Amino acid sequence: MQCEEAERVLDSYVAGYLMPEPSREFETHIKTCSRCAERLRLAQSVLEETGSVLGSMFPGTRVEDRILQTVAASSIVYDKTWSDIMREQWERAPWWMISAAVHATILMLMTVITVATAQKRTDDIVITTDLAKKKEPEYDEKKIRDIFRNTKEVEAEEIVENPVFVHEEVEVTDHFETENDMDTHTARGQEDAISDIPLGGTGVVGNIGVGGGGAGCFGYRSGGGRRRCVAKFGGSRASESAVDAALRWLARHQEPDGHWDTMKYGAEEFSDHGSAGLAALAFLGAGHTERAGKFKGNVTAAVQWMIKQQAADGSIGKGVAKGHHERFGYHQAICGLSLAEAYGMARNPRTGQAAQKSVDWSTEGHQCEYSGWRYSPKQQPDTSVTGWFIMQLKSAKVAGLKVEGKGFSGAAAWLDKVTTKPGENGDPYGGRVGYTSKSTERPPMTAVGMLGRQFLGFKRNDPLLIGGGEHLIENLPKWSNNRSSYASGKGTNFYYWYYGTLSMFQMGGKYWKAWNSSLRDMLIQNQRRGGDEDGSWDYEPDALGQYGGRVYTTALGALCLEVYYRYLPMYGK
Repeated sequence: MQCEEAERVLDSYVAGYLMPEPSREFETHIKTCSRCAERLRLAQSVLEETGSVLGSMFPGTRVEDRILQTVAASSIVYDKTWSDIMREQWERAPWWMISAAVHATILMLMTVITVATAQKRTDDIVITTDLAKKKEPEYDEKKIRDIFRNTKEVEAEEIVENPVFVHEEVEVTDHFETENDMDTHTARGQEDAISDIPLGGTGVVGNIGVGGGGAGCFGYRSGGGRRRCVAKFGGSRASESAVDAALRWLARHQEPDGHWDTMKYGAEEFSDHGSAGLAALAFLGAGHTERAGKFKGNVTAAVQWMIKQQAADGSIGKGVAKGHHERFGYHQAICGLSLAEAYGMARNPRTGQAAQKSVDWSTEGHQCEYSGWRYSPKQQPDTSVTGWFIMQLKSAKVAGLKVEGKGFSGAAAWLDKVTTKPGENGDPYGGRVGYTSKSTERPPMTAVGMLGRQFLGFKRNDPLLIGGGEHLIENLPKWSNNRSSYASGKGTNFYYWYYGTLSMFQMGGKYWKAWNSSLRDMLIQNQRRGGDEDGSWDYEPDALGQYGGRVYTTALGALCLEVYYRYLPMYGK
């Protein structure tokens, strides 16, 4: 059934006399068409609102029964519309009832007009704002990025002598607490989602955002809640403006079908799938979904493109690359993570179905048994790919999808295998994480391992998390125009910064202060300004920039600066 036919039979379906076969076709159609589903909802609402009027005309008879009686008496089978039925009902009503209804309507309108046009008292002082009516200011890449409009000087009618001005500095707090009085319309995911993993007696609920009173799992990504998080956790007007500029660049360079042609922007071949997932995550992290936000069209297009790339078994990106370029594991996990968050925030059924299929493939078809993940299905794991799969499964759990516990338990087993204990391998703190073994420990993998443990439910004072935090403090973010080794953690490395930002934010205290102080303004200062590259970050000095190009660095740069509100802190005081 197409939309045109569905619209024609809508009234008949609402009235309850559409034949069984077309009724089933109609019900199947509205499950996939949000526009027709909304029309059905409005029609049913009209039926409820008119119930009292028809009920008064025909006491003791339900509105639907009265309509059915009319239908039977008229031998109507299919084509009579709701308006036809309503007209017949009014034609049969007594003249005095129609007159009373008309006069009641006129009286109500007169009351509304009288109230709406009441004169203001002369001593009333009305202060109002028209911000909601104003159009968004035109973007000017040459101006200092500041999305919070400066106050405008106005001449006061009344002069106040010796006014007192109080300016309070916003301090980054050592103790993260969640805020429950922020925007109620922000999509947060399921706040009671747990990891379903045995953690050897730690007894910790593995929530994103579990601490301090049950904060939203997906954070406060829009509105006043977002601004409060920016101020409280160490963001700035400039960091928010940088996020906005980055999203604008991604939006401008998205292909009509929803993906990003990464080779146009410096990437090697076969990077489109993972880059589409990262770009979509950047939009989602700033509160834009398939249903809301000025970039909702970009989110929708990206999500639909990823769904079209999904194979029947639930995998995404499998077979798009060969030889040493094969990085299917990254594509699968990143796209799956993006679909899970998109579904958790907008609850689009089609997106949810694709996200669930991706989760099922990740745990059943790709994960190495009782362990982690790597490039190819069932391949011996590495920490880098495993980290993305942990994030996918966690966001899927938060979004309300079904996630088998073996996914989390296998991830925990792998991290234990590659993490040093205090005093082991010359590590005084412990907590350093290796790529494929303890002997291959490196700062980027330590950041991945820290975030994995946090998402798996380990306490913030766990010795391995403390040790990892100390290790990252020794390797704080620093921009360099010379490409450095990916493993070193030195120089420009957006991959390391992304995981380090998420994990150190959750650590809080001195760890977050040190990391945020090094990262935030460095990213803002090195963001491109002007021309076609305005809002993006260069990929050339990045340790992994050749793999994802400018789309990769720009998406990760935006995600780093969205940390203040993307996931709220999972630990309380």
